[in-house]
Amino acid sequence: MTDKKIFNIKNVGDIFTSLKSKGKKIVHCHGCFDLIHHGHIKHFEAAKKFGDVLVVTLTEDRYVNKGPDRPYFNHNIRAHNLAALEVVDYVAINYSPQAIPAINAIKPDFYVKGQDYKVSADDVSGGIILERDAARANGGDLVFTEEVQFSSSNLINQFFDNKDDKAKAFLTGIKNKYTYSHFTKLFDEISSKRVLIIGDIILDEYQFVKPIGKASKSPTITAIKGDSEIYAGGVLAVANHVADFVDEVILISTYGKNKEHEYWDLIQANLHDKVTFIPVHTPERPTVLKTRIVDQVFRHKLFEVIEIKDSHLAVKIEDELINKINEHIKTCDISLVADFGHGVITNRIIQVLQSSANYLAVNAQTNSANLGYNLLTKYDSCDYFSIDKGEAHLAVHDKYGDMVQIQSELNNATHAKISSITLGVNGTSVMTSDGNNIIVPIFNSDVVDTIGAGDAYLSITSLLAESNASKEEIAFVGNAVGAMAVKIIGNKSYIRRTDLLKYIKTLLA
Repeated sequence: MTDKKIFNIKNVGDIFTSLKSKGKKIVHCHGCFDLIHHGHIKHFEAAKKFGDVLVVTLTEDRYVNKGPDRPYFNHNIRAHNLAALEVVDYVAINYSPQAIPAINAIKPDFYVKGQDYKVSADDVSGGIILERDAARANGGDLVFTEEVQFSSSNLINQFFDNKDDKAKAFLTGIKNKYTYSHFTKLFDEISSKRVLIIGDIILDEYQFVKPIGKASKSPTITAIKGDSEIYAGGVLAVANHVADFVDEVILISTYGKNKEHEYWDLIQANLHDKVTFIPVHTPERPTVLKTRIVDQVFRHKLFEVIEIKDSHLAVKIEDELINKINEHIKTCDISLVADFGHGVITNRIIQVLQSSANYLAVNAQTNSANLGYNLLTKYDSCDYFSIDKGEAHLAVHDKYGDMVQIQSELNNATHAKISSITLGVNGTSVMTSDGNNIIVPIFNSDVVDTIGAGDAYLSITSLLAESNASKEEIAFVGNAVGAMAVKIIGNKSYIRRTDLLKYIKTLLA
């Protein structure tokens, strides 16, 4: 009986047209419905009173933007749970991030939402206005129920969450101190910023393979070549993350000609609309291309090949970069340096940035192509830095030292007002210039890919640091960003403001 209520969204049009021809009023509810509770049932009962037939659509798993550990139940289980309710007449899965396709297919007389959607400004996605317009365009209208409210996210956080005790304790403290609206206001404050971003472009190629065994005459893995994808990484990824949170991003970097391609079109096609890219062409120097050979099933990286020219920039190119930086640096609120140690950030450029930036945020990354040669300590003046634990140990030439002491030493060396050091599975340490720090645990241990997670953390926390957010706010938002970023393979997509706010709302539930 339950399964007979579940229909393909593409095939429901004729069903409801037929019901309408018989004088039936169609009522439509839409949502995630991850954990069915008393509030949902009261909402459905109240909604049914608007008409005769209640159809409930739910968002397919890929489009549930409530954080990296949601939905708790997959869409098939959620559909079955809804269909088991007597008050519900039809159920369909909506294969779209928005409810609009479902509304267009069903053409309800009444599209029903709970009272928490009455104030459209509270809907961070802005979707409720589009849903209202779609309902009216199809001859119906948007109406609201006034029933008691519960939260699936709150119930899952309390009883089903797999976060450790430290993370739960920290989040309880955040909930007691801050509201969701506090963070929306914080993001509104940074939205007017103009940001200059400088650093190395990296193209991340993922060549997927299917390992089939060892070669017969050598200790070599044999694999069948599969699909490949190229993602906009390095400073491109940083620019894309930042651009979804601010008014304007100015990106200055170099690009060149590689053995097989000149990737100009790919770079342009993968930049956020708010990014203005000011390039310097280096015909003798290729764009850095990192090709990772990846097991297509388990996503294990087998090895990596880098196309790079590891040499100094020509003085002419360096001069051109400096001229372009000087044209824009004074008009930007923040100058953000994504220094991957591949040659774009020279000592002369560092001096220009340190002397002219209104606010300087820095990352100096250690990777296999620059190990030991690209340390944070080449910057003796910045306002904020974000690096990882390994980079911190290298910067002070101390393999085993206490991280609190190391962070304090780096703050003094760079004259930073505030800093972040990411600690992997142990969370994040954020420290102010007076040596006070907070260590915040991770929110998600389910990792797809760590590539780009530190860049995402740097991107958003730099904006918060410039706006004088507290170390607690920076660590909370930064770890939320990190939890989202490790669920993205490579730099396939960037952190969106709407998605981050939805995740923050879930964490605060």
